[in-house]
Amino acid sequence: MDVEASVDLGRFEAAVKVVDVHVAGEPCRVAVGGFPEPAGSTMIEKRRWMERHADDLRRALMLEPRGHHDMFGAFLCRPVDPRADVGVLFMDTGGYLNMCGHGAIAVVTAVLEAGIVEARAGGNEVVLEAPVGLIRATAAVRGGAVESVSFENVPSFVYRDDVAVQVEGRTVPLTIAFGGSFFALADADGLGLGDIGPETAPAYARLGMLVRDEVNRTVAVSHPTLDIDTVDLVEFSASKAPKATDAPAALRHVVVFGAGQVDRSPCGTGLSAKLAALHRAGKVAVGEPVVCENVIGTRFTGTIDRTTQVGGHAAVIPRITGSAYLTGLGTCLVDPSDPLGHGFLSAR
Repeated sequence: MDVEASVDLGRFEAAVKVVDVHVAGEPCRVAVGGFPEPAGSTMIEKRRWMERHADDLRRALMLEPRGHHDMFGAFLCRPVDPRADVGVLFMDTGGYLNMCGHGAIAVVTAVLEAGIVEARAGGNEVVLEAPVGLIRATAAVRGGAVESVSFENVPSFVYRDDVAVQVEGRTVPLTIAFGGSFFALADADGLGLGDIGPETAPAYARLGMLVRDEVNRTVAVSHPTLDIDTVDLVEFSASKAPKATDAPAALRHVVVFGAGQVDRSPCGTGLSAKLAALHRAGKVAVGEPVVCENVIGTRFTGTIDRTTQVGGHAAVIPRITGSAYLTGLGTCLVDPSDPLGHGFLSAR
């Protein structure tokens, strides 16, 4: 039964077409139609337009009752750069992100499997444009399904490696690194929160929010070429021996962002920032694969393709590989008479 044909969509404040995807367990609701085209001559300007003029839609798609505390998504729009196939504005329950690795894998999978970008068997090149710049991805397609996506991330670098913040009586040493957004990287060992896993994720989320707030209060950051000046995510990492893999190195980490969200995926931008830090420390070479697990044990593989420079910072170009799976197709409705139409967040 075509239920949608029986519903008068005209009476709703919004009827947003979505493709729901998960990447290594992390959701991504890809909004493909039914919302205004953001204005702007750059993708950062388009992001700001959405913040000022259509943020109710972000809230409606991300928050309860349609979403949840750890929801993630993306608005598709027209790109600014003619080399891009599609523009993308990543979002979560707290706002917008300049870049997202799992989100890039999700969007590439969604646009190919939904026919927004034509797919063919074998390798498919897809170029996204996000506020951080162009994201060049390659998708392996077989039988109409995207089996994996590998994308070249933006130049990633260590911004500062001499930061420490005081949080609730403890000193937390940090490395500030960029992997598409600014991350505060912390060693999970010695924090007393236990091994990284589902049962300890809430404690890491709470500490991560405190660390992020204190870093942004006390440490000034500024990307040398992009209009990005805040630390948006905190990543707690622990060394972990590989299992069932021949990769020469492996990590386990938990990434905290948004309004205390915990990334279910291994976080492509976080892995990129970590690769930059490991390369700077002489622990990972160009071309050396690094397998990274998240809190639920799913994995991405990261490799440094090459080195470069960004505004005087030694940088690396990471390549991240993972897989996404469609979980739903639908239309999210906002009833103008609904007092909870634009969403809410309950306490954790």
